[in-house]
Amino acid sequence: MISGADFYHVMTAMVPLYVAMFLAYCSVKWWKIFSPEQCSGINRFVALFAVPLLSFHFISSNDPYAMNFHFIAADSLQKMIILVALALWSNLTRRGSLEWTITLFSLSTLPNTLVMGIPLLKGMWHVAMPAIIAKSISILSDAGLGMAMFSLGLFMALQPRIIACGKSTAAFAMGVRFFVGPAVMAAASIVVGLRGTLLHIAIVQAALPQGIVPFVFAKEYNVHPDILSTGVIFGMLIALPFTLVYYILLGL
Repeated sequence: MISGADFYHVMTAMVPLYVAMFLAYCSVKWWKIFSPEQCSGINRFVALFAVPLLSFHFISSNDPYAMNFHFIAADSLQKMIILVALALWSNLTRRGSLEWTITLFSLSTLPNTLVMGIPLLKGMWHVAMPAIIAKSISILSDAGLGMAMFSLGLFMALQPRIIACGKSTAAFAMGVRFFVGPAVMAAASIVVGLRGTLLHIAIVQAALPQGIVPFVFAKEYNVHPDILSTGVIFGMLIALPFTLVYYILLGL
């Protein structure tokens, strides 16, 4: 069972994110430090520099030979199933659209781990990144997550209400995030042969809160940023009880 120390570790990861978001919210809502144009500039910096370099930093330090390839296959299959289903819905129904396809795909599949092939260079041929390049990347990538949450707080402060997309849409988004994603992940994991603890881990990680990166790009390209901002803000608040329920039900 989860101990008090485990809960504390979760809080030490979550609270700093909300501190960054709260400071950004206050800087616009009450302190009037940033204008809407300046907020857009900050989000553009996050989308074009901080997040890509943060992603590259994690990818380049990853060891592909230490991965569980059944787990990766399950993750990929989950995304393919949802993408095909959304593509059919978008093309065969009047209510479907590219914007909703992107938004629902983000909500249902994107808390998952970035997995790409850059580390193969190091693993196969022992090609190490020069220190000067590594430092050049890390100086900006270290700010990526905090700046993304700061950008979210700025966006939230510019909205007329906290739940920017409305209560019914927010409830729908939470349903997609915490029920549809884990359900499809469970099916995909069983298909590729995951069993036992790995199957349980796959389901629980699919029920983690909405990733902040999809919001950054939704804001940059104006594709339902209100829904994804609500998904991030309230998803992190309710994610702990949801993941605990999954944890208990799966008997981890």
